[in-house]
Formats: sequence, C-alpha cells, structure tokens
Amino acid sequence: MKTYITLLMLMCMLSGCGLQPTSSPDLYEPGVSQALAERRKQEIKELAYDLRFVIPEEKALPIAGEVTLKFVLEKPQEVIIDFREEKEKIQSLSVNGQESAFEYRNEHIIVSESSIRKGKNEVSIRFTAGNQSLNRNDEFLYTLLVPDRARTLFPCFEQPNLKANFTLQLEVPAAWKAISNTYIAREETEGGRKTVTFAPTEPLSTYLFSFVAGKLEHREYEEDGRKISAYYRETDPKKVAQLDVIFKQVTASLRWLEEYTGVPYAFAKYDFIILPGFQYGGMEHTGATLYNDTQMFLSEHPTPDEELRRTELIAHETTHMWFGDLVTMDWFDDVWTKEVFANYFAACITEPLFPDINHRLNWMKTYTAAALSEDRTPGTNSIRQPLDNLQNAGLIYGQIIYNKAPVMMAKLVELMGKENFRAGIQEYVKTYAYGNATWDDLIRILCSHTDEPLAAFSDVWVNRKGMPHIRFGVRREESGRWKAALAVSQQDPYRRGLNWPQQFNVTFCSEARDTTVEVSMKDSVCLIPLPFEPTHILPNTDGRGYGLFIPDEGSMQWLLAHWQDLSDDTTRQAMLMLLYENYLAKHFADDVWMQALLNGLHKETNPLIASTLTSYLSGPLRGLPEAMRAKTEKELYDLSQTHPLTSCRTQLLRTLSTEAYSTPIVQLLYKVWETRSAALLSDNDYTTLAYELSLRLPQESDRILDTQRKRIANPDRLRQFDFISQAVTPDTLKMDSLFHALLLPENRRIEPWAASALHYLNHPIREAYAVKYIRPGLEVLREVQRTGDIFFPRKWAGVLLGNHRSREARQEVEKFFEAHPDYLPLLKNKVMQAAYPLMRSTE
Repeated sequence: MKTYITLLMLMCMLSGCGLQPTSSPDLYEPGVSQALAERRKQEIKELAYDLRFVIPEEKALPIAGEVTLKFVLEKPQEVIIDFREEKEKIQSLSVNGQESAFEYRNEHIIVSESSIRKGKNEVSIRFTAGNQSLNRNDEFLYTLLVPDRARTLFPCFEQPNLKANFTLQLEVPAAWKAISNTYIAREETEGGRKTVTFAPTEPLSTYLFSFVAGKLEHREYEEDGRKISAYYRETDPKKVAQLDVIFKQVTASLRWLEEYTGVPYAFAKYDFIILPGFQYGGMEHTGATLYNDTQMFLSEHPTPDEELRRTELIAHETTHMWFGDLVTMDWFDDVWTKEVFANYFAACITEPLFPDINHRLNWMKTYTAAALSEDRTPGTNSIRQPLDNLQNAGLIYGQIIYNKAPVMMAKLVELMGKENFRAGIQEYVKTYAYGNATWDDLIRILCSHTDEPLAAFSDVWVNRKGMPHIRFGVRREESGRWKAALAVSQQDPYRRGLNWPQQFNVTFCSEARDTTVEVSMKDSVCLIPLPFEPTHILPNTDGRGYGLFIPDEGSMQWLLAHWQDLSDDTTRQAMLMLLYENYLAKHFADDVWMQALLNGLHKETNPLIASTLTSYLSGPLRGLPEAMRAKTEKELYDLSQTHPLTSCRTQLLRTLSTEAYSTPIVQLLYKVWETRSAALLSDNDYTTLAYELSLRLPQESDRILDTQRKRIANPDRLRQFDFISQAVTPDTLKMDSLFHALLLPENRRIEPWAASALHYLNHPIREAYAVKYIRPGLEVLREVQRTGDIFFPRKWAGVLLGNHRSREARQEVEKFFEAHPDYLPLLKNKVMQAAYPLMRSTE
C-alpha cells in the first residue's frame, strides 16, 4: 500500500509540473480533433504543399496524385497527416528523400519520430485521389473542399490555422481548360494531353485551395487596370450576355472593400467559374470563385428579388477575400465570423448599386426573415457553437450564422457607431492579414474603439441560442392622478432570464394622429409614457427589432384587417412579417391569415412586399377546407393575370404551379404549360410545372415528361431533367426503387438534383404513401453528413420532412430519436429545424 501511495503522489507531482504523455488518444480519433489541431499549430512552421494530379478524360477512371508537404519542426517528433481514404490508395511515402514506413489509423497517416529531423522536412506521398470532393462530371470537374474535405482529396494538415503556400500542376486532356487560385506559370501540350503548372499561392487554408478543369467557355473583362476572367458552360446567348452586369458588380464590390478596409485586394487574381449543379450559391476560393449557374444567369424577366440576390451573392463572395481568405478563423467554431462580415458588407455594397430600392425593407426580407426561420424552431442554436472535431464542422452552418449574425452585427454597429466600427475593422484586417483570428480577438480590437459594453452584448447575442418574445400592453396606475404607460416586456423562451439589448420603434396610433417613439430594451421591462390615448399600438415599425413581437389583442385585430393600408413601405413590411410570426405561433387561424394576405395582394405596389406575400401563401393554403381552398386558388390565379406588378404575376404563377390542387386551376396550368403561353415564366419554370403536372395528372405523366424533355436543348439541363423526372413517375415501384437508390452516396453525387428528387418523392400529394420513407431517410442522415457537403444534411432533412403534416409522420420522427437517444446534437438540431412545420401542425 505504501508503495502504491508513493507512486500515486509521484504521478500527481509530475502532472502538476506539466509533464504529460506525449500522445493523447484524441490525436488519433477519426476526423481532426481540436487537440490534434492545437498541437500541430504549435509545432508546424513554414508549411507548403507541392501538388500534382493526372486527370483522365473518362470520369470513371482514377486520378493519380502526388503531394510533397514541406514544413519546419523544432525537434524530431511524430507527424500526423490527415487523409480520409482507404489505406490502399497510398502508393508510397518518403521522408526527406528516403522511403519510409508509416502507420495508417482512423483517417490519419502517422509518420514515426525516427523518420523526422529537426528543421526542414519533406514528406512526399504518391496516392490515388479521393473522388468525394472532386465533383466529376462527363466534361468537367471542380474541387469543393470546405470545411474539411481537402483530406478526402490529398494528404494534408487539415485545419484552418495552418496556412500554406500551394504549388499545383495538373495534367488534363488537351481540349480542357484548367483554373486554380493563381495564374498559370507554364503550359505544355503533348499529344492529346496538356500539363498546366500554376504559380505558388499566397498563404491559404486547405479549404480554400481549389482547381477546376474541363470544357469551359472563357471571357475576359478589364476595368481600372484590373483583369477578371469568367469561365462558364451556359449556351444561351441571352444569359451569357449577363456577364457584362456580373463583371461590373464584381469590380464594384472590390472597389468598395478596398476603400472601406484600407487594404488592397491581396491575391494574385480574381477569376470566377459559373457551374451547373454547383451545390451552393457560391464559394470564395481566391482567384477561382465558384458560382451556381441558376443564381448568376437569370431568366429573361428576373424579379427584383432575383437581381438583388445575385448582387448580394457576388458581394458576399467578394467580401470573403478579406474576411475568411485574408483573415481566417482560427477554428471552425468561429466560421460564422467570416459569414457575418460577408452578409453584413454584402448589404452595404449592394445599396448604392440599387438606389431605387428600399434597403431597410430588403434587409428585413433577406436577413431578418431568414434568421427567424431557424430561430423559431426547437432546433435553433447560438451563433457561436462549440466544435471538438472538424469532421462535424459542416453542421455549424445554417441560417443562424448566415443571417442572425449580420442582424447582430447591425446592432453592434448601432451600439458603437459606424466610424468607430470601421476603424476597428481596418485595424483587425491589417493586424491579422494572411493569418488567423477569433471572435474574441475582434471584440478586443473593437472594445479599444468604444466605451460600450461589447463583451456583455456579445455574450447574449452570440453565445446564447434563441430570441426574445416581446409583449406589449398598457399599464395604468394612480399616484395622485391616473397615469398610463406602454409596458414592453421581453421574455426568454428558454427561461434563462436573458435580456437581449436592442432598439426599435413603436408607433402609437389614433384617429387624430400617430406618434413614433424609440424603445431601448436593456432590461426585462421598458415603460413608455403614452403620448395620448391610442386606438392601437404598432410594435417594431422600423423593422430594427428582432424576436417574436406580440401586440395586444386589439392591435393584433387591427393589423389583421388594416396592415395593407399603412402608407410607409418599411412599416408595412415589418407588420407583415410580425403577423407571419404570430400566425406560426398559432395566435390566429389559417383562414384569418389567408384573408389578411389576400387583402394585401390586391393592394400591394411594392414588388419586395408582394414577393413576401406570395412566399407566405403555401402554409395557410394547405390548412383551408377544400371548397375555400378552391375559391382561393381561383382568386390567386385571377391575380396572376391582372396584378399591376409584373414580378408579382410571375411569383403567383410559380406559387400556383407548386400549390394548386383544384381541378379547374390545374387544367388552366396545364394549358399554360402545353402552349407555353405565359411569357413571364422561364424555361426552368416550365420544367418545374411539368414535374408538378406529372404528379397531378398521372394519366398524362409520360406524355408531359416526354414533351418537356424534347424542349430542353442544353446538355447539362437535360441530364438534370433525366435525373429528377424519375421522381415524378406515378409508378410506386419505381418511386421506391429511386428512394432506395438515393440512400447510396454515389447516387447523391450532384446534391441539388438528389434533393429535388427526394422532395418530389415526399410531395404533399404523396404524403400518406411517403411516410414510409421517413425512418430510412433519417437513418442514413449520418452517412449523408459524412459524404455530403455542408448544407446537404439540412437540405436532406428538409425535403424528407418538410411536406409532411400527419401524426403518423411525427411518430416516425419521435421513434427515430427514441431509438437514438445519444444522437449527435448538431445533427439533431438540423432534423428539428426541418421538422418544425410537421411538429407545429400536429401539436
């Protein structure tokens, strides 16, 4: 016993002195643990990659790769390299010119200390590249490595705070073009093959390394001495002509950011590639930004929303060149710090490009509405989320970091002042250029430019989930004489006692006059003396506030009847959104809400508010009795033919294409599709209408699909149609076969197509039959996360569950979680976000 106690004391003394074992099990777990990343960050210096890939023309053939990792160590030690592929794909490994043995364990290549020396080291590996992130198509491919997918392509140190210089050589078919982060240094053609060598990059994180190769068209543009190249596969001349606008908006974004930050564009070039089937709106690879073709090449009659969305997307990706690429988060728990800047500054950049747009209104419609869509659900999360392993980094992404974060940032700017904020941002970019930073680093800099309590503000808005529920009511009391005040009280729906500091306007209304006052919420209750006896009180009339705003009953009833009569566009949008949130909170019924929407549609003259109105129609339509629904669909169809706003007519036709079920309206839509008589609808709209008609008219399905297929000339869109159209067959055996095929990763390779197919398999018209897809669709979700890109797990859950409203469907979800009590919390949140309409309808 004495010996045991002595040994125990010695172990405690060693622990207290910091003498820990050299290796921890966390270092070798699958993925990239935070412990491994922290250790490598301390040890690895002067990192560089030399990469070579040999790309065959046939997409089924493997791609051979070679990589040399160059780095400096202070002492010999074990080196852990990340590679998420089978060990058999590693052909050879040498260290400092000598072939070396290695261990492969849990997605890691482990090189022993005996092979490593103090100072400069070179580890060279010949391998077969993983296909997961190569996005191989018949005539082109592109890499998409965010957040931790570089390790699926080549062996590397996969973490954002180990920036490196990349040198790349590609061997491709001679007819292909090749694009990467930097300029081409050398190009040689021999026979039917071409070798392209690119200049070394600036310091980049692995997720920003990229290349694209394939049969692509090319166009150059020059403005202010800056050359930009576009690469694309679009064949429609009218769409290609839109490149003129796109180029100008890219250069406008670059100019704005250089002026605002005081830091010139920091990378070798700015080129972009517009691709069919691209998973996201865009991806900010330096020198090779990728965009989705449907987001960039708009229809012949784009709505104002679509034009604004394209500009905001361009500005978003361009902002990332400073925030994300030049200054990168230290770890992916702070990935939101690049997205908050991208969306906040995108709004700033877009504003002068659209001088006739009400940008306060557009902010609400774009950022506030999207943030609320997730924050209202039981699957909501804080802006900043813990992350212990990079393999789960994709689950950090969502509407909260993209849209609630800029809402928070706008409040922070309001708190500290625009000029103080700008000075802090300029210091931040210059301090951490080509390096990494955390949110806490930024807050420390911003605090040096203001006396406001930013840390306390940040704790509530950034570190805590949820949003306030804010109620309004008049309080009366007698103290010598009667006094009346408006009591504005905020409640934490999670009962933590949190108060969200923010400011917003409240308008007191009577027949004689209106008065607007600013509310500054700092505590749980704010009392505002009544300026007069109001007939109704309108909360958040400037739309600055964030949360669920619940008016008193009299004001709620007035709004439902008269919101459309408000003269100010910003107030009208804010009240429409307020009513929508109260509808979702079940404060009034479907028919009441539908009547309020119809009242607005008949009067609305602002295209952005009309767009919001049409986006709200589907929910109450599904809740109406059959006869009332048919009458409402007829009213909406008539409006689609007569509304004074062109964009509203387009959006109403699109809504009816996906939501109409009454026989007369379906027949009218069939005639529109057959004769192509609606000039406002695009080719994509007619394809969607063909899918929907195939579901509603199963006896005509084959003819509808065959006719629509013959209308499609573009080969990429034809491949897309052939994939998705399988899902609208009336044959249940074929439906089941397609669903089971989608459970396999190789059939989900083009994720937008796979998501569309799953959506149609779970279409509302098939709701009862499709309940059986829910459980297997949820069971495969972990695999979807492992093999898919960052937004795909949420998208998969959304199209699987989003159209279900039955108790049977709810039971399937509940049984799934009962069977998996320890389900990954980040992924469970995605399911609960997707299941919100189902849970709401079955409460």
